[in-house]
Amino acid sequence: MDAGWTAQPGGGRRAVHPAGAPEKLLRGFPGALVCLCAIVFFLHPLKTCAQAAPSWAARSIALPSGTLAVKVENGFAVAQDGARSFRLYALAKQPPEERTIVFDPRQLGVFSFSVEDFSISPDAVLYVAAYVNFGLGDSRYALLRYALLEMGAEPQVRHLPDVRCRFLGAGVHGVWCLDPEPREMRAEPPTLTWIAFLGTVRRYTVLREPGISLGPPRVVVAGDDVAETWLPSMRAFLEAHPMDGVRTQAPIPVDPSSRALTSFAVSPGGRIQALAPLRENGVEMLTTPYALVEPNAQRNAWRRMLPGRRFARGSLLAGWSATELWLWNRATHSLETIAGVEP
Repeated sequence: MDAGWTAQPGGGRRAVHPAGAPEKLLRGFPGALVCLCAIVFFLHPLKTCAQAAPSWAARSIALPSGTLAVKVENGFAVAQDGARSFRLYALAKQPPEERTIVFDPRQLGVFSFSVEDFSISPDAVLYVAAYVNFGLGDSRYALLRYALLEMGAEPQVRHLPDVRCRFLGAGVHGVWCLDPEPREMRAEPPTLTWIAFLGTVRRYTVLREPGISLGPPRVVVAGDDVAETWLPSMRAFLEAHPMDGVRTQAPIPVDPSSRALTSFAVSPGGRIQALAPLRENGVEMLTTPYALVEPNAQRNAWRRMLPGRRFARGSLLAGWSATELWLWNRATHSLETIAGVEP
């Protein structure tokens, strides 16, 4: 059965200015550059100031304090700031342009729905995996679709096959749905399902026993619609292809006793980065900070990146946009770039 949804997302557009007042530039080394720029202004007024600006300065976007989830994908940052509302930031803009999208069940013609996950495809379409109550006892998972760049676009619903789409990754030709928990009533193990827009469905079994972890799973779709999948509860990192299924499995850099919120990201060049607890002397405490790590060529061990950097516990990697790796700093309610990491 097809259902036509005619909701109109609310909200307009406005510019988001990077956090940090201009007068902070007058402190420390960046301030010295500004002073130098002023001294030689009369010699080369524009060229000198442009060259004096520090190129390593990170960008930052203030997020609402009630933000539930954040992803950076394909040139956009998406923040779920309510049960059914999202804030989208076009990161190519300087400063980033903000847009708000709100889904109203009454406008959608359903009784209710809950958001499970969301993802933006390479062609700038926002997909939302939701558990929808259509009424008359008809409740199931569905895929909400909203084309960001189409004039007059309205949200649409696409029905899913018999699959629990708990975590979502959008590609060029379809979406990946991850169900990290076994379905005991059917004696089914965790699954990773490829759902092509032309109708093909391929379900792959994840043959690992889930455990206990506070880290959220995630599916990031890389080139050729390959799914890079982070499974903290299984202490595993998987790579799957729509045609070949699961290609590789690798351990993640977290001790089984850890209760840290781990996360990962996939660069445009296919490199993997992750945040993991920085255990000093083998001890992890509630205040233990995180370190940025990457796997070796064989993906059987991890090495630390940026040895001089530590990240606040609870921070999560949000993802890549072009040449920038973004971090969700939950302590400061901000989205920040991590300088010094090559894509």
